[in-house]
Amino acid sequence: MSEIREHTRLTKDERDRRVLELCEQVSEIEQRLIPTGLHVFGRASVEAERADLLRMVASFDRPETGARALPQLIAEGLSVNTTSPPDEAATELSEQSLRAREQVEALTREAVGRFLREGSDAACAWLETAARVDVVESRRVFAVLEKIAAQLLDNRELDAFARALRGEYIEPGPGADIVQNPSILPTGRNTHAVNPYSVPSDLAYARAERLVKLLLERHRAEHGRYPAALALVLWGLDNIKTQGEGVAQALWLLGVRPLRDGMNRVTDVEAIPLEQLGRPRIDVVMTVSGIFRDLFGATMGLLDRAVQCVAALDEPPEANYVRRNIRARMEAEACPFEEAALRVFSNAAGNYGTNVNFMVMDSQWEADDTLADLFVTRKCFAYGRDAEGRALEGREARAALNGALARVEATYQNIDSFEIGITDVDHYFEYLGGVSKAVEKQSDARPAIYLSDALSREAKVRSVEETIRLETRTKTLNPKWYEGMLKHGFRGVAEIESHVANTFGWSATADAVDDWVYTEVAETFVLDEQMLERLRELNPHSARSLVARLLEAQGRGFWQAEAEMIERLRDIFTGLEDRIEGVA
Repeated sequence: MSEIREHTRLTKDERDRRVLELCEQVSEIEQRLIPTGLHVFGRASVEAERADLLRMVASFDRPETGARALPQLIAEGLSVNTTSPPDEAATELSEQSLRAREQVEALTREAVGRFLREGSDAACAWLETAARVDVVESRRVFAVLEKIAAQLLDNRELDAFARALRGEYIEPGPGADIVQNPSILPTGRNTHAVNPYSVPSDLAYARAERLVKLLLERHRAEHGRYPAALALVLWGLDNIKTQGEGVAQALWLLGVRPLRDGMNRVTDVEAIPLEQLGRPRIDVVMTVSGIFRDLFGATMGLLDRAVQCVAALDEPPEANYVRRNIRARMEAEACPFEEAALRVFSNAAGNYGTNVNFMVMDSQWEADDTLADLFVTRKCFAYGRDAEGRALEGREARAALNGALARVEATYQNIDSFEIGITDVDHYFEYLGGVSKAVEKQSDARPAIYLSDALSREAKVRSVEETIRLETRTKTLNPKWYEGMLKHGFRGVAEIESHVANTFGWSATADAVDDWVYTEVAETFVLDEQMLERLRELNPHSARSLVARLLEAQGRGFWQAEAEMIERLRDIFTGLEDRIEGVA
């Protein structure tokens, strides 16, 4: 009732704005590209999957082929603007842009559908008539799609597997997803890494600038200031896929640009002048995965030099947070500059991971500090160079990491693939959730937790709460997603249970899951008798684990559920246990 009364107090413009915001969210959920089943080794994608993939590929500029984004061509042909105005009061313009976006999206879908059914010429002719798109421009797009469509049908995985068993040569191919880099096709090739001396690429550095700007502007809008320090998670495979976009973001936050030698190798950095940067230099604490450490040793040295470069600049403290924080720690703890300036941390040599995910999944923690301490214990090994220029190959530096984390006000990580999100695997909450919990302990305040989302044409920075809500609606609670998983039987049920468990991991590390998420999961998969029976028949063990995770969420205070619902869940859990044990 209070919510109803609140809406009655809104003005017409405010109500219209709320409705438009809701429409935009629903539209985003509808248009988001999601896996609709597990990949079956050796099997090519079906037509519906190909259509979705090709539509997403066509939504981005492909400068290497001269092809422009198809939605942009359609918008220009129709002379419409699909971008909402920055002025929130401009309700009429926002409604127009939303309708224009829906129109462009519908025409894009139809064009790709016609391309698959009738070919490029028919699709180009239709677009010229329906949206006044120049045939020369659209033909470039469909030339790209023709090649990709053929390669999607050319699955070489089983053949390559047989060749590998015979010890024969497997052709190499780049690592990424199809939207970022269509040259990963055809599948069935060995994924190869990148030259670490080329990281970050010029393209990655250019893309990183906008995301860093979005990140910092969002934090300033929400907190009234730039973050005094930011903890950044860097993964090896992500930086392979993006040619070092995460590394480039670290450099932009620090306010430096990479320098290349005559062989195009990144060998050093130089500071961007403050007047050109237009903001303070942000202190960055980098927690690096073990794979990144192994693959990008030269890059870790570059990041350390970037911190040292910025710390040595004679700039005012309000414009150089790196120098300010290092000097503050040197004065407060009487530690040398080299110790206070350590910012690149990973595991000890030969070790991997934080183990936070294992502790959460096995329910082996009681206090939040346990998770924070485990993260620091695993990740407190410093890399870079000391005062004499000697390499620090994983020197234990727990005090240095704790001291750096104590000043962090925001944590951040990239999502680089539509195939794997923060509820698909446990590594996201293991790293980003783990470092956020460590920051919370050291600073006595929960940091703002952000993720970048470059999976659409308009890259966005979201909070972890927003990202969980989006993934829950597009995947976990989306019939298109979970019915696709259930087609895979035993493994599909395990995938659904894994999503719920990974969502729980964000409660454990960041308290970032709304009550309604657990409630809707319970009602969709457990309290619906027909669905529960399907799960029970296909995989009773995962069904039991799903119910147990819901009960644990309530027991640990992450979910405020009605007593009657919890009692029903307990009864269902007992019934599943009895069935597995053969009692019933």
